[in-house]
Amino acid sequence: MYSLSAIAKLEKNKISSTGTWLVLIEIQFQGETIRVVNNNEDIEWPTGSGTIWTGFPFELGEVSENSKGELPSLQLKVSNVTRTIQQYLEEYAGGTDATVILRVVMSEHLELTTPELIETFSVKSTSTSAQWATFNLGPDCATTQRIPPDRYMQNFCPFKFKGIKCGYSGSESSCNKTLASCRVCHNSTRFGGEPGIPGAGGLYVSS
Repeated sequence: MYSLSAIAKLEKNKISSTGTWLVLIEIQFQGETIRVVNNNEDIEWPTGSGTIWTGFPFELGEVSENSKGELPSLQLKVSNVTRTIQQYLEEYAGGTDATVILRVVMSEHLELTTPELIETFSVKSTSTSAQWATFNLGPDCATTQRIPPDRYMQNFCPFKFKGIKCGYSGSESSCNKTLASCRVCHNSTRFGGEPGIPGAGGLYVSS
């Protein structure tokens, strides 16, 4: 059970209050982080940190559980009217390797560095419509993580094309992630695969 801070208990027990509980959503893609808040204006949290949370429409569904032993899930729907979120999903392979962190803070006490509630989820699947980008979330726990965590492939580069690790800035518009394609781009020194692995396929290694 979650325990509220002393300040939160005082706010909760007031007969009336001008403040509100704010839900902060942080979506961590591989290489980009989005921070939004269910508010009609942007906020800085914690105060003085320089971290801005953009006021943006989103909805959280109910946590679903059943008697079959399946892990609980949660649905997050973020406004897609401007297609901003859809662009991120298209750029980062549908966002299925992303992490979502949910925090709850008090609008009257944004100077507090510890949220009243924090939960971390993994994105299991995504979908989009003209109105919403939907994230189906599951628990971020060891039973859902790949062990060992890293996979080294002989002829596959995991780097994002023209990203920081890739380093390519030429005129080619695409890459099929192979060493041959990297050589066409004259960028084989930055190839992220492991051509020295014997045989075909790859190896899993622990970090």
